[in-house]
Amino acid sequence: MDTEILNKAKYYCARAERSPRNLRLFLMRREVPSDEIDEYLTLLEEGRYYDPQRYAESYARTRYRDMSQGPRKIRQALRMQEVPTEIIDAVLPEIIEEEEPNYSLAELLESKLRRTSARTPRALFDKMMRYGVGRGYQPSEVYEALQEVLQAMREEEEESESEEV
Repeated sequence: MDTEILNKAKYYCARAERSPRNLRLFLMRREVPSDEIDEYLTLLEEGRYYDPQRYAESYARTRYRDMSQGPRKIRQALRMQEVPTEIIDAVLPEIIEEEEPNYSLAELLESKLRRTSARTPRALFDKMMRYGVGRGYQPSEVYEALQEVLQAMREEEEESESEEV
């Protein structure tokens, strides 16, 4: 095991939280044999330079709160970063319960609805459903939030019409 590579890996991990995938790629770029990569990961984890749980918490919290991504999208992204499933299953529900996103699903849908056009109401509805599901939310959650937004918009229109008369 090369101490120079280990020190570079420590420095790499100290600058920011790293996913298992990013760390493996970092070590592969330095031509570490694949059978030694797990040894490096273990040493970095023992030294607390690298922790997949800490990475998953940080990633999920940022994506959920600041980027208003849904649980499904966050789960998929963590899987792509090779975070173990048991860590994802432990972290994600906790984050969603604790954190309040900057924008609710209804607010995201309303914003999208105001800047979207479609030929028919059905086409608009389909676009909005795809948008919500694409953000990582369950179709049932998107449907309920979309119904709320549409109802609020109808009420606004009715109020503005009654004020004009």
